Amino acid sequence: MAENRLFDILLSLPLFLGMSRSDLHEAAGKTRFDFLKVSEGETIVKDGERCLSLFFLLTGEIKVFTDADDHGYNIEEYISAPEIFQPERIFGLNQRFTHTYIAKTDCSIMRLEKQEILKLSELFEIFRINLLNLFSAQTQKISRRALRVPPKNIEELIIRFFEARCVRPGGEKIFHIKMTRMAKELNDSRLDISKALNNLEAEGLLHLQRERIFIPALEKLLSR
Repeated sequence: MAENRLFDILLSLPLFLGMSRSDLHEAAGKTRFDFLKVSEGETIVKDGERCLSLFFLLTGEIKVFTDADDHGYNIEEYISAPEIFQPERIFGLNQRFTHTYIAKTDCSIMRLEKQEILKLSELFEIFRINLLNLFSAQTQKISRRALRVPPKNIEELIIRFFEARCVRPGGEKIFHIKMTRMAKELNDSRLDISKALNNLEAEGLLHLQRERIFIPALEKLLSR
């Protein structure tokens, strides 16, 4: 990957915002940046693996799989570069990934080990601030969830269910879930859930298949 193109991608990532090209040159000389080529279909990170490094998707598209704790349902998402894989997992109580990341196309990945993250934080104040901002923003968003206006109807409740379980609030999503399980999750009857989902399908916002709900664009569903 050409250096200028690489720097443009890095400078668009949240952790490198505000840094200059000369800062990146200095960082490259004092810290270790590992660059990986990942082929289509190859697993990059598995759910449950220890988070010893940060992974940055520089080019390509990935599939992200998220399982319920009891594996009773799972979510499949497609995410395009640039993306960081769960940066909040590099520190804290549970330092393990909770998603599985698989290359949907050939991808370019940059990996930074934890010790290199700490070194960059010491060398560049802006990097340290970006890291704190990233963690703070996520905490603030989570803390506001309980204070949101409650859903007005079952359709809005279902949409909130989808939103809360996705990595990104946009793009294609596939929920592999039985109607009976969704009814239990939302404390409603299977019949009511089925009717509401069929209403959303009639609006062209999702497509129902056996034990599978395909959402072509979650952002359209959220703006309903």
